[in-house]
Amino acid sequence: MVSLVKLCRWLGFPRRSLYYRPKLRQRIINVDLAARVKLTLERFPTYGYGRLACVLGENRKPIQRILQLKDWQVRKRPQGFRPRAKSLPSVASRPDERWATDLTHVWCGKDRRASLADH
Repeated sequence: MVSLVKLCRWLGFPRRSLYYRPKLRQRIINVDLAARVKLTLERFPTYGYGRLACVLGENRKPIQRILQLKDWQVRKRPQGFRPRAKSLPSVASRPDERWATDLTHVWCGKDRRASLADH
């Protein structure tokens, strides 16, 4: 039988971690601040906790805690499929009918960048 002191010493594990029991805290909500947050959220329903904190002139942590505990958390809109411009095939019936050009920037050292056109 090996004592806990020796076992912890061998493993390099602090003994106090064996006996630690976290205490459950009662979350206290500032009622006046919660009322102000609710009024502001009704006026601006898309605001998140950062913008609400800025508008109310408060710290963002209590605002975030109120939103989470009261289930008022504003969720981000899902990023879904965005329609893109459809590219049509470039079909020419004869030569010299369709033209394309491209513009790029080239590093020129001391003079910074220069524009280079390609066609």
